[in-house]
Amino acid sequence: MGKKKTKIYENEILEVFNKFPKKSYNYRQIKSKIKEKKDILIIRSLQNLNIKNRIIEISPGKYILNRKQYIVGEIDKTKKGSAYLISPDYEKDFFISESNINKALNGDKVSCVKLNNREVEVVSVVSRKKEKYVGLVFIENGIKKIEYNSNKDYLIFNTDNKEIIENEIVVFNIKEWKQSVPEAKVLKRIGKKGEVNNEIHAILEEFELPYEFEKHLLEAAEKTKYLQNEKEDKKRRNLTKSTTFTIDPPDAKDFDDAISVNKINDSQTEIGIHIADVSHFLKENTALDKEAKKRATSVYLVDRVVPMLPEEISNNLCSLNPKENKYSFSALFIFEGEKIIKKWFGKTIINSNERLSYNEAQHVIDNKTNLIPEQTSLTGKKKTIDEKVSKAIIYINNIAQQLREKRHKKGSISFNKTEVKFVLDKNKEPIGTKIKTALSANKLIEEFMLLANKSVAEIFSKEKRGLYRVHDLPDDQKLITLERIILKLGYKQNLKNPKNLNKEINSLLSKIKNSPEKNLIDTLVIRSMSKAKYSTKNIGHFGLCFEKYTHFTSPIRRYPDVLVHREMEKILLKQIKKQEIEALCLHCSNREEVATKAERASIKFMQVKYMSTKINQKFNGVISGITERGVFVEAIDNKCEGFVKIKDVPGDYFVFNEKEMLILGRNTKEEYRLGDSVLIQVDGVNQRKQQIDFSLIEKV
Repeated sequence: MGKKKTKIYENEILEVFNKFPKKSYNYRQIKSKIKEKKDILIIRSLQNLNIKNRIIEISPGKYILNRKQYIVGEIDKTKKGSAYLISPDYEKDFFISESNINKALNGDKVSCVKLNNREVEVVSVVSRKKEKYVGLVFIENGIKKIEYNSNKDYLIFNTDNKEIIENEIVVFNIKEWKQSVPEAKVLKRIGKKGEVNNEIHAILEEFELPYEFEKHLLEAAEKTKYLQNEKEDKKRRNLTKSTTFTIDPPDAKDFDDAISVNKINDSQTEIGIHIADVSHFLKENTALDKEAKKRATSVYLVDRVVPMLPEEISNNLCSLNPKENKYSFSALFIFEGEKIIKKWFGKTIINSNERLSYNEAQHVIDNKTNLIPEQTSLTGKKKTIDEKVSKAIIYINNIAQQLREKRHKKGSISFNKTEVKFVLDKNKEPIGTKIKTALSANKLIEEFMLLANKSVAEIFSKEKRGLYRVHDLPDDQKLITLERIILKLGYKQNLKNPKNLNKEINSLLSKIKNSPEKNLIDTLVIRSMSKAKYSTKNIGHFGLCFEKYTHFTSPIRRYPDVLVHREMEKILLKQIKKQEIEALCLHCSNREEVATKAERASIKFMQVKYMSTKINQKFNGVISGITERGVFVEAIDNKCEGFVKIKDVPGDYFVFNEKEMLILGRNTKEEYRLGDSVLIQVDGVNQRKQQIDFSLIEKV
């Protein structure tokens, strides 16, 4: 007990030193700053810390932190309870065992001391990542506690919430952390775990996503409609007579890009890419702008969208709805054959002739017709679109194919990972899945958006200003791991030469196009990539193989695109003042990462929820991961991933071979490797752990 008590004192004392690392303290100053006041334990703890070289005695009885002994970084916690320290000062992450995490929570900035070359111990929390947390109530020995991120030590502190029940999701903060036992105060009750609406609200709270707009913001959004007027119309290039259309998913609520086609003569055609002019309505430093900046991105969860902008702007005022005059920021390209001979950028007014879904546009491309049958039509009824629109779609599809072919020849990586969309009933319960396939219509829109983004980035580069969407080279170690894994799957690629890396990856993706392990390898390749981000410092875009690239085409849902529009307008107006936005680029990149995590969390929840209705049903699957505990299997039909414990793999006693990334039967020598096709059965789900349990029937 003496050693444990001294350890607690040492940690409290180190927290004082770490709070002001350049300041020195004597015994009395330390005593005044910690909760426990036992003189002998304070003296003993100071002596111990001095012996361990954690603090330095600079004069008799006066100490200062030995800063050389400490590493400051961010906690990245695992589901097992252990964690890693990510520090900007070190290339490699440091391991932290569960017993050495002390009072740190996931994402906290902490100060750690090295135990050896790969392991550290948390000595103090420099700052908390969050003020509020989302957890699950459980009862232990009659005491209500809250589980959060693999921690089970939180006591419910406030007694005014006696009605809180077991298995209820709650929002809480840490009221007090006495010694090793934290105490929590419940701030909000979300509801019973497992129910769709409660789980999605838990994700919104966990990732601090603001899912409502305050009244004053809604009122401000309503007033922005007056910014579209005759006086402003006269300042813009009028393109309302151009053949213009939008192509979007069938369930799209806003349309932030449109395309126009105008034949100039027998050899030249003007193609216009028109983007909703959000920056005209979202004036800098207004309350609406500050809120959009804070959110930075719309978030697309399985059952809802958390928008960056109020609906009055995103779905009505700025959305390029058909048969309405709309303000846009346009990029016009004059093509002679497949060659661009002239470009123009500026503010415009457009009027879209037609709103088409991807399936409708695909029908036009495949059948060279302007007649849309009822089974394809958005309305469920036969319809005839303007012949100028159908001819324009067929024409630009040919141009898009040529642009895509040229881009891929240069090394642009063609990811085509299979995506699954859940079919939800009126209560938002998952009742089925649909494979999302990329049609030619999807690809033609993508190609012209890439063209606009690239062209704007080229202007930024010439003007030495603006911001870019950058994508660094993959990490060498990740590429070595990827090459080793795909070799085990039967694919030999040389991923060591950076000059041929794009072509080698494209070669691999081409080889796996129709293989059962396609989705697995697609995932492995994506995981080996660096994260794309926003920056004022251009390093190019590795994945697209573009020297210059930015985001110009989605200002309704991405704040960086609003910034790009503002900067482009200043360039066109020859305004010299440049934006100081590197910190804002970092903020937008961080918000994008939060949005991605929230989206994945909602998908994982829906997978577990969906598979809870498939207990005892069998599915064909592919082994997508192997650990010493067992194998992960992804069901081919719905892409839901579950786990098979190694002890439950039938036919033998299996052991994990990390070097070969397989499990091997001791007696039969049967192997299960990444990419192997197997038949699995759904045994059950664990909603608390968000885990699907499979049993492995046989190899297929």
